[in-house]
Amino acid sequence: MTTEPLQKQLNKFIEQTFFLLTKNVDVTKFQNIIQDNVNQKRESAKSTIEFYDRLMLNMAYYVENKMAWETIVRDTYGQGQVPKVSFLENELMAQQMRVRDNVAQNMDAYTADFHKRYEELEVEDEDVIYDYAYASVEHALRVDFITLVTSKKATILTQGNIEETLKTIDGYIAYHSDQIVNKMTLS
Repeated sequence: MTTEPLQKQLNKFIEQTFFLLTKNVDVTKFQNIIQDNVNQKRESAKSTIEFYDRLMLNMAYYVENKMAWETIVRDTYGQGQVPKVSFLENELMAQQMRVRDNVAQNMDAYTADFHKRYEELEVEDEDVIYDYAYASVEHALRVDFITLVTSKKATILTQGNIEETLKTIDGYIAYHSDQIVNKMTLS
């Protein structure tokens, strides 16, 4: 099979997998979890800036986790190997611990950058809360997707161009996150 038809088949598989993951999503459940997290961060913060920092540090955690997730996918599926679920779970956990440590070690640099952006963009609560919601949902979909395809031993992901595959996955994650978060009412 030539690369183009294979990539189309792969893209269709990704589309169908995200449809399965999201067709019965409970937006209210997602909303309640995210709102609870937002409320906890708001209540424990001594100022609006500290509240924003807490949400933004979580978003930094999600961004770094995405990079780690992509590395796992490249090192397994990108190398023609479907990992075992136990390997995937262990690797995701190890990466999350590394990311958590890295974010904690770089917290001062992150917050200094955040503070500049708050002023430049005239950020309000709603902006940061919804960005946090998007990052949270994207993270959940990313982990759910890789866990599902790994449990199904989806060898199709070992074929095609891994960079194109990652872009397609990201596109569906962004699309479905948008669909989910736009149905939420957060404060």
